[in-house]
Amino acid sequence: MKLYNYFRSSASFRVRIALALKGLAYDYEAVHLARGDHKLPPFAAIAADQLVPVLEDGGNHLSQSMAIIEYLEETCPQPALLPEGAVARARVRAMAHSIACEIHPLNNLRVLKYLVRQLKTDEDAKNAWYRHWVREGLLSFERQLVQCPPSLYCWGDTPTLADCCLVP
Repeated sequence: MKLYNYFRSSASFRVRIALALKGLAYDYEAVHLARGDHKLPPFAAIAADQLVPVLEDGGNHLSQSMAIIEYLEETCPQPALLPEGAVARARVRAMAHSIACEIHPLNNLRVLKYLVRQLKTDEDAKNAWYRHWVREGLLSFERQLVQCPPSLYCWGDTPTLADCCLVP
């Protein structure tokens, strides 16, 4: 396996956490987003959306961190990142999606650059935008978390998909 990723990408980080929790070996392939490496032909040829992370496994190139982690869960089910039971799994997925789909898209590098470059937002306004959406998202996450049984991790006594998303 090879993981194309960027060290400051929270989406890449959550996949690296999942790989580590599952004890899976992989080659680390750096794609420097700040330099624009993700737009260059070598990477763009394997990543239609030109985003990291991309997991290469068995000749397949998989994108989107949540899809990659679900793939890892299906192909290497132990240790499990999802708990037993449909309701518990749905709750863990909901917490994970709160981070990955609600908070992350609004504060990633390309969105923040767009605010500054295209909308001419100044640094203070950009930072206010960032703080607002992160705060709102984390408050929502906390409301979900208090509905869970008390435990060491987001759900239970071992890390789950939700923990993979929360840490970065």
